[in-house]
Amino acid sequence: MPDLDTFAKLCGWLDKDPSEFLGLESGKGNTTTAKAVVHFKKKKTVKPETAKALGELILAAQRAIRARDDLIGR
Repeated sequence: MPDLDTFAKLCGWLDKDPSEFLGLESGKGNTTTAKAVVHFKKKKTVKPETAKALGELILAAQRAIRARDDLIGR
């Protein structure tokens, strides 16, 4: 499981929207509630509350990127 920085670099290198990997709908003006899909290894390595916090962090980062892109007209 890559960290957020590595994940962002991989998405950039592959020229793919992070939503394609997170199970989110992409597109501007999307008013539906986004749901991230996270896959963890069979062996539990993090507590459920940690996994939830990480998911929320990923969604917050995605919202910030969209807001930035809207400001600069992408």
